[in-house]
Amino acid sequence: MKKTLKFDIQPFKLYDNIYFVGSSRVSVHIIDTKDGLVMIDTGYPDMYEQILDSMNELGLNPKDICAIFHSHGHIDHFGCTQKFKELSGAKTYISTIDNDIVNGKLDLSWAKELGYDRLPPFDCDVLVEDGEKYSFGDVVVRCILTPGHTDGVLSFFIDIRTEEKNFVAAMYGGAGFNTLTTEFLNRYNLSFECRDIFRESLRKVIDEPVDVFLGNHPEHNDTKGKLQRILLGEDIVDTGEWKRFLIGVGKGLDNEIANVF
Repeated sequence: MKKTLKFDIQPFKLYDNIYFVGSSRVSVHIIDTKDGLVMIDTGYPDMYEQILDSMNELGLNPKDICAIFHSHGHIDHFGCTQKFKELSGAKTYISTIDNDIVNGKLDLSWAKELGYDRLPPFDCDVLVEDGEKYSFGDVVVRCILTPGHTDGVLSFFIDIRTEEKNFVAAMYGGAGFNTLTTEFLNRYNLSFECRDIFRESLRKVIDEPVDVFLGNHPEHNDTKGKLQRILLGEDIVDTGEWKRFLIGVGKGLDNEIANVF
């Protein structure tokens, strides 16, 4: 008997060769390239089976994953990495800075805060520096360091050029303010300078041309809304969405600092 699958966000083709296989809690994306499947983030530790089901629902073989990119070193973004690496043999990528979180040198994974046990430490295969590019067939992933949420946040600019389409998809790697609170910074003896660094990171990439905006979390790019628009046959390309989002994040940061922090 075929298993009945339940998803809080139905897995779907977001645009062209980009697929959403995450949940309402955190985004996980797959890019189908000529060299294999590229995965962006791997979700919470308890999402492994759900992601497998999502990929299978879309006809994507998890064993074909060739690369796993991490936006940053929080447990909701690397929670299933070791399982997917074991399954597929994929190379894993993270910024040099945030690798010290996943390998346990820095206790900043947010495991405790999110109610999870600390995962076994590991090192990623490829330590990414600012501006580095990685090619997978006709897809190029450009990695830009945008620190603030963590010191090693990576934002991804995915340049896809095929016979049918040329476009850029992008993800801002860490837009949350939870790591900028006075309580958090004092608890881990971190510098309050990260708030100014966060704001500078927004300015660094705000003018990048982006056709398709990918959310690091579904609320960032209204993933559910995009699914409904796609089901209605509408086009989700919006060249202004990226800039509007970053402007909104900047305003939110100013409000948080003025009213809460």
